[in-house]
Amino acid sequence: MAAVDSPQLAAASRVLKHRLAGPIAVSSVLAAGAVYTALANPYRQGFFPDCPILAVTGHWCPGCGGLRATHDLLRGDFAAAMGMNPVVVLVIIPLIIAGMAWWTLAAAGVRVPRFRLSTAAGWALPAFLGIFWVLRNIPALEPWLAP
Repeated sequence: MAAVDSPQLAAASRVLKHRLAGPIAVSSVLAAGAVYTALANPYRQGFFPDCPILAVTGHWCPGCGGLRATHDLLRGDFAAAMGMNPVVVLVIIPLIIAGMAWWTLAAAGVRVPRFRLSTAAGWALPAFLGIFWVLRNIPALEPWLAP
């Protein structure tokens, strides 16, 4: 009986490895980027590219400060991360983590709830980012929202 199960087990193992290849590859790239961002100093000029929107318009985009926020968060400084970009800390990074977890579990064959995004929810994030973009460039709000 064990001889019959062995080829089936080997085949199932190959299928699982194939299904997990995508999530593992993307997780590896994200982990390498996180390590680099944690170790490098994005506060120093020239280490990372400047924001092209800020360079062209002079206005903070919704992502400005996100790299520094990620750096601070990875080094355990939550307050500094929130000061750089609260949207990256509270919305974008948790969405990336949840999405990667969902993808990995689904690829591993774990039954996860189907994810369906309503039209309203699909418009909510871009609308929120647009509002954040405008608010962080209002001079009176810059002390709280600008990086």
